[in-house]
Amino acid sequence: MLRQNVILFLRNIRKNKTTFLINTIGLGLGIASFVLLALYVQNDFSYNNFHRNLDDIYRVREGDMVQTKGLLLPKILEEIPEVENGTRIFDWGGQRLSYGELAFFENIQYVDEGFFSMFSFPFKEKYGPQNPIADKYGVVISSQLAKKYFGDEPALGKKLRLNFDNVFLTVNGVVDIPSNSSISFDLVSSYETGEEMTPWMKDIHDWYNTFSHTYVQLGQGSRPEDIKDKLQRIVKENFEPVGKSEAELNLLPFKEYHTTVESNRTLIIILSIIALGILGVAFTNFINLTITASLTRMREIGIKKVYGATRKHLVGQITTEAFLSSLGALLLGILIAKLSLPTFNGLFGTQLGVDLIENSALALILIVVWAGIGLISGWVPSLLWSHGKLAYNLQGTNSPGKKISSARYSSIIFQFIIAIILISGTFLIQKQIGYMMEKDPKFDKENVISAQTDYWQFEDREKASQSLRTISEELASSPYIASVGFSGVVPGMSQENYNVFYPQGGLGAESIFLKKAYVGDNYFKTFGIPLLNGSGFEKGSVSRENTVVLNKTAMEKLGVTQAVGQLLREGSQSGTAHRIIGVVDDFSYQGIQTELQPLAHFYTEQKNFTDWDYLSIKAQSGSSQKAIDLLKEKWEEHLPEASLTYFFAEDKLDAYYREYQKINTIITWFSLLAIALSCMGLFAISSYVSARRTKEIGIRKVNGATIAQIMALLNKGFIKWVGIAFVIAVPISWVAMTKWLEGFAYKTSLSPWIYASAGFIVLAITLITVSWQSLKAAKTNPVDSLRTE
Repeated sequence: MLRQNVILFLRNIRKNKTTFLINTIGLGLGIASFVLLALYVQNDFSYNNFHRNLDDIYRVREGDMVQTKGLLLPKILEEIPEVENGTRIFDWGGQRLSYGELAFFENIQYVDEGFFSMFSFPFKEKYGPQNPIADKYGVVISSQLAKKYFGDEPALGKKLRLNFDNVFLTVNGVVDIPSNSSISFDLVSSYETGEEMTPWMKDIHDWYNTFSHTYVQLGQGSRPEDIKDKLQRIVKENFEPVGKSEAELNLLPFKEYHTTVESNRTLIIILSIIALGILGVAFTNFINLTITASLTRMREIGIKKVYGATRKHLVGQITTEAFLSSLGALLLGILIAKLSLPTFNGLFGTQLGVDLIENSALALILIVVWAGIGLISGWVPSLLWSHGKLAYNLQGTNSPGKKISSARYSSIIFQFIIAIILISGTFLIQKQIGYMMEKDPKFDKENVISAQTDYWQFEDREKASQSLRTISEELASSPYIASVGFSGVVPGMSQENYNVFYPQGGLGAESIFLKKAYVGDNYFKTFGIPLLNGSGFEKGSVSRENTVVLNKTAMEKLGVTQAVGQLLREGSQSGTAHRIIGVVDDFSYQGIQTELQPLAHFYTEQKNFTDWDYLSIKAQSGSSQKAIDLLKEKWEEHLPEASLTYFFAEDKLDAYYREYQKINTIITWFSLLAIALSCMGLFAISSYVSARRTKEIGIRKVNGATIAQIMALLNKGFIKWVGIAFVIAVPISWVAMTKWLEGFAYKTSLSPWIYASAGFIVLAITLITVSWQSLKAAKTNPVDSLRTE
């Protein structure tokens, strides 16, 4: 019986190639989309799961701050026996590393010896069971860094030269860091090594500064609430000011860290909905087309019944065909997903793979999807085949009524809903990205070019400093350049450096946290940042020693509108005094998706110009390319041994919006896919509806109906379903998009045109698709139509 059903299935494919291809390709595309999005969502939910001790690892936080005091962990390990292991991660610097002729600036993270016993990073190369960073200058590197320096050679035992000194770091291990890891690194070494290489680490590891990330591992049976009081006792007895600190320590489970801190949960929800929606559209389409195709074979079923076919035989035939068709679509979908993964991974920076043997959860889901599609798309037509009256079957129909046709007609409403939601979502995301990128950043982003000084390239930093000074002076004298300045930051590259300040002289707030930026001469002039009152750091202006320029938000936090001449003391009431000399407007020093923070600019006079991170030049309007050419010329003349890296100010700012451009890209893709799937279904269904009403069309034409009237008759049902879908889709989309916009400090509005445009596009596509068949039916010769049985 099965063999016979398979033969009948192959015959039916040959007879109805177009229907089969539409059905298989449509469902295959839907399954491929589901697989890609499901892998991304699954990857997000599986963050950090590779750590064996995950359930016992916690991140220590001060309130919501992710950084902690440098002396906190040693004190915890000393006084709280429930904590059996711990590590700090210090990630505040880098060094020049070289191997042979290769030299790069590498970020180095310093950790405690408990790091590799707490976290289960998979080692690719390692010396025995011992701690790979126990020895001073012993390091563990990522497999990417190993390939960068050593190619395909083993990295173990290789030595990387530190700066230009006769000091070498020995590679004691190489790890493959999973892409779904919250902790990533290129190179780690011990705190002992770090204090040798970066002596200032010792000074900032105290009970005041917060530069470390701290993790602890609780013993089995211990819970965070068990040690809460002990943590607060450490705060009371050690945090500055001693006995008065209001800091509250808390333990965030590391298994929840990605979800709580890193993940864009709204994006994950949106992608999950899209995945299910696309699969639902493809699922509905497949079932709808299968039912439609089965109804065109009613005369075949009638003849089989005459020759003795039983209900069991008919059910077996259609069910076999449905399972084989859906299996073909499943295999096609998996193939498309595999072929699409490199592009998808490149877009989102992931390392996803379709391995159904290892990914048993996804394999099980796909089997369930296949079984569900096969059962439903086989079960419904089999009922129609087996229960239909023989007389109607022989006439090529199932029943004289329109109930079944209406049900089939209305099933496409789900597709319209998904299409409208996706299209409106695409429009809103584009509108929000446009709003962010077009918002006035309140600095000159088009004419300012910043060059990285890259101090690590210079063996003789004194000589390089003089060369940088000469370059800046020669650039400043050019008619193409309006201003030149050095700084430690540029807009779009702000550092996470904060401190508490205590206003003097009766200012409104008792204390204020300020984000810190260190800049030199002409910073505000070079970047065109508007000065609201007072002065900036221009040469020849007021004395600039221990001075500070605040942004407008900082003034609002202070509760005053005029503070020039007042003092801010850093760290304590008796700390270093900084005199406020000016206030600048709230320029965008980071993306506008986050709320601007109080910002303080401190004037610094570097004796060595390589201590600055950036040399920025402001070109005269329309002279940017000439300024760049001059910069290259002067750099090659005075610093021929160093490579030049430069960028426009707007480049760093635009980097904040790339994530949202990715979101827009993926939603656009799947919107187009949803539309394509809907068109496939509409085309097939409209063909069937036109065929079923051929005689009716002939009679109407004989009685004087025009082509336009015939087309209107056939199209009006589809228009009605688009209207109902629009009414349902708009509130769903509005709720989802409102939720998404909540993640932005500055957001656009939900304009009515977004939904009107989405509805119009769906309606237009529907009319074009359906009208193709309607026009064909309307132009048929009425004589031929009336001959239809």
